[in-house]
Amino acid sequence: MTAPGFSIRQAERGDAAPLAELMRALHAHLKEPTEHISADALRRDMFVDGSVYTVLVAEQEGDLIGYALFHESYETVYAQRGAYMADLFVAERARRQGVARALVAAVASVMRARKLRFLWWVSESWDKEAQAFYASLGASHETYVAHAVTFKDFQRLADEGDKRAEREHEAVRKDAREEKTSAK
Repeated sequence: MTAPGFSIRQAERGDAAPLAELMRALHAHLKEPTEHISADALRRDMFVDGSVYTVLVAEQEGDLIGYALFHESYETVYAQRGAYMADLFVAERARRQGVARALVAAVASVMRARKLRFLWWVSESWDKEAQAFYASLGASHETYVAHAVTFKDFQRLADEGDKRAEREHEAVRKDAREEKTSAK
């Protein structure tokens, strides 16, 4: 996958440090926290056997200038497998060279080879430049309210799920014991 002046390829473990830099730049632009993004975290989560994530990078003269991160999804409305593109970013110095379009086209190509049939992603409501670019790709605009449970709230919710599962397992074990006792 190549375009004039840069190439697109799948990210490799050795890309973790420059990829983390690009990710921090994206999240700084979005006014989001960046302190959790590190090369070690990427190596731990993305560059391991069985990872569910795919990262494509744009490279120009040995320098990573952009990336797209996606993972498979399923949409019941379409009854189809597809993908969610979590991140699309091009370094400021490399914008307006067709890099973002090439990355999204490469994502679509990889997806089609995997028999995936749609791609979706979100953008910040204030990012009109990104929305105009997405419209130029043929993307439809859909209005949603995104929700996320993170950090302490996530831990609390997971604890609640664990407790419920344990109660349900205990009820099943109790029923099995009672059934065994009554069968004697």
